[in-house]
Amino acid sequence: MKAITQQWLTRQVLVDAGVDAFEVWVVYVGLGGTGEGILVDGYLNGLSPAPRTDRDLISRAVNLLVEERPAPPGRAPLRTDRAWRGAEAFGSYSDSDVLPADLIRPLASAAAAEELRAESLDRAGLLRGANGKQFDAITAEAARRFPGCSSSLALGTRKRRVVTSASGSLEPAGPHDAFFCHRTIDGAGPFIVTDALHDPRVSSDPLVVGAPHLRFYAGYPVLGPGGWHIGSLCVVADRPRGFSLADARSLRILVASVEGLIGV
Repeated sequence: MKAITQQWLTRQVLVDAGVDAFEVWVVYVGLGGTGEGILVDGYLNGLSPAPRTDRDLISRAVNLLVEERPAPPGRAPLRTDRAWRGAEAFGSYSDSDVLPADLIRPLASAAAAEELRAESLDRAGLLRGANGKQFDAITAEAARRFPGCSSSLALGTRKRRVVTSASGSLEPAGPHDAFFCHRTIDGAGPFIVTDALHDPRVSSDPLVVGAPHLRFYAGYPVLGPGGWHIGSLCVVADRPRGFSLADARSLRILVASVEGLIGV
């Protein structure tokens, strides 16, 4: 397939499905893409070409997002039809998927579950510095999508915690933020605090009453192999802030990109 044909057909699917180019870039990074957002945006808007390997990654990213729509308008093409036949291996970002951890967690002791979570973290390879540049791009994009906020990707279990990527001036950087991090990792979904001073869950936390005087926190758990919660992606600010459905979707897509790099 000619490059211009693939570009036009991919853009058509994007427009028909109402998918945002930013979302495509996030998933593209999760699939291993290394280009900046301007590359994907320019390609999808017909303003500039993209390298051969990036064209297929962009198409795959578009298709993963289109699959979430109630009535998908079609699929973005790859350079060859054969290349797409195994696309199901990439999975989807549906929150309704049943993962091994969902079945094991209710039956295992707390110690056993913690050991399995630590094993999942080790298998993910993130503590060994894998995909560092892509994670930096994701946290930088999170800070951009939430003006006035800093962003960080934190990994860990109850006994170990590491900030593997951060963007901005307020990213948590010490053991005193463990409460926020662990509330996110241990929770079933996002942990959102729009005004910490008036939220009894965190109002007395050292991170709130002392430096850096956090007021806003929004974190999503990051899943590792087997579906275990191995970390969190969060955005924080020293001023109260609302958290809309659009904000929730943006943060969830960024988390999905992290999980895509892990290979969940």
